Amino acid sequence: MSKTFLFKLLLGLSILAAAVLWLLSVIPASQAMLEEAGIKNGDIGSWAALFVSGGWAVAFILLGIFSKDKTNILKKWYVYFGVALGVVAVVMLINIFAWEVPMLPVIAVAVALALLLGMIVVGGKKWDQGDNQNAGYKNYHQRKAEEEKKNKE
Repeated sequence: MSKTFLFKLLLGLSILAAAVLWLLSVIPASQAMLEEAGIKNGDIGSWAALFVSGGWAVAFILLGIFSKDKTNILKKWYVYFGVALGVVAVVMLINIFAWEVPMLPVIAVAVALALLLGMIVVGGKKWDQGDNQNAGYKNYHQRKAEEEKKNKE
């Protein structure tokens, strides 16, 4: 299985989970089951947003970490977008359980996590690394000398 397939599968599964929850909330026979599980009818939207944003957050963070064919800046932005969706998931979790948590520390931890993961993902490489920093690079004069040498032969 390719990584893009797993990425798309995770996105689809999170949307499917939210849709199934919504379907269960409108079926009268299953409403009692949901209330026994602790899901009130008014919290269905928050649970659905939690499933979608949490699933997408994990998908984008994993795509940023494990993609080999993407540029460094794109890998960082995948991680940053995933962490932003993770903040949305945490906010929905706080909303569902009505916890008294100040939001600024949550956002500060998320920003710190995003910066740390972004640095780890690219391994400290600059996105604008020039060709002259690659192994085996030859400057103009060296290439011209080789070309003239080939022409003499």
